[in-house]
Amino acid sequence: MDWMCGWQPNVDVVIDEGSRTLVVRAELAGADSESLRVFLDGRRLFISGRRAKTARLRGGSFVQKEIADGDFMKSIRLPVAIAHAEITASYEDGLLTIALPISADEYMPASRTEIRMIVKRVSA
Repeated sequence: MDWMCGWQPNVDVVIDEGSRTLVVRAELAGADSESLRVFLDGRRLFISGRRAKTARLRGGSFVQKEIADGDFMKSIRLPVAIAHAEITASYEDGLLTIALPISADEYMPASRTEIRMIVKRVSA
């Protein structure tokens, strides 16, 4: 599958500190569950699959089309190291939920750092 597919699903990425799990939820309503693929490459998670193309009505045309279809690919940079052997995924009601346990062997940032700065507009 091409890395630059036609569309990318919306995702939420949450660190559940209580269970030490990174939870990724992807909005994939109408996606063919048999086409869904999830894989890791280092600290990057990839989700790919296909949503069937919308059937066109005979003699009709779209007035408005906002729902993307066809092949998709989403790449997500993981903020923490993952215990690869314990990953689970489920697809229900159009949401793909991936639970990625955080590795106990590697560092996990405990807090965010806020950097204050002034951004100046540069005129050409």
